[in-house]
Amino acid sequence: MIASAWSEVARSGTLSAAVNHDRSVFRPRAPPSYSPSFGEQFSPLEGEHLVNALTTQCSFVERTYYVEARDLETLRSQASQDGVVATRLEAVSAYLWKAFAAVVGASDESCRMGWWVNGRPRLAAPRYKAAMREREYIGNVTTLAVAEARVEDTRRLPLPDIASTVRETIRSTATDEHFQQQVDWVEEHRATKYVETACVGLGSPAVTVTSFATFSLDTDFGFGRAALTMPTGEDCGRLCSGFVQIIARPGGDGWLVDMYVWPRLAAALDSDECRIFKPLTAEFLGLGHYRRL
Repeated sequence: MIASAWSEVARSGTLSAAVNHDRSVFRPRAPPSYSPSFGEQFSPLEGEHLVNALTTQCSFVERTYYVEARDLETLRSQASQDGVVATRLEAVSAYLWKAFAAVVGASDESCRMGWWVNGRPRLAAPRYKAAMREREYIGNVTTLAVAEARVEDTRRLPLPDIASTVRETIRSTATDEHFQQQVDWVEEHRATKYVETACVGLGSPAVTVTSFATFSLDTDFGFGRAALTMPTGEDCGRLCSGFVQIIARPGGDGWLVDMYVWPRLAAALDSDECRIFKPLTAEFLGLGHYRRL
């Protein structure tokens, strides 16, 4: 929202969109109330609860890929069944989860996938809907939906079944009550910095996915649209889980995907005969001419 507003101001000197900073939209109950197990989703972001720095630094590689629109639609078709049409995110997540399970293999009995869920279009209470209209609410309206499955089952089940698990995990997590419990839990634990437990790197291996593909992003500051945009975040250094960021290609119909994953998973995606994830190049972005100069 900041980038789009900045672009508009740079071009026109005005800001047309209304913005909502009202923090009372999400207020804790009195007293705060949440299920006894809710806190299991979070772990203190403290050294004694994290993997050591050297293990984390030596465990991952970064890859940036593009996914063509036709491959997204092919995966959607393969992940759909019985009249239920998978979304692009569900289809790609199912494909990625199966590849992940194949890499884990006999190393562990299960593996986890997580999705950062945008609550804006999913919250149902009138006060939430009023604040979220036109996507004008500025603030963090996200939660992490996590599912764990047996490696053997994930490798065996067809793509539509895995996509169904993705869909149900997100649907059952992104509810008004879940967000309210999250607000209540944070209210009582705000003195300590926490991180989602699935991201720590203890227990079964986990990959979390965040998709910005549904967010409109204006990157024309008066001299043309950006060829590449990627969100950045705080480096939490000692988190030992895989991380995948998806963003719509500026001016195109495909995706750009940034991954921070284990070398074995990156190698599996690079060598997969389907070639869903293709290494991002300057030529693909239309920057080949500038590179030669």
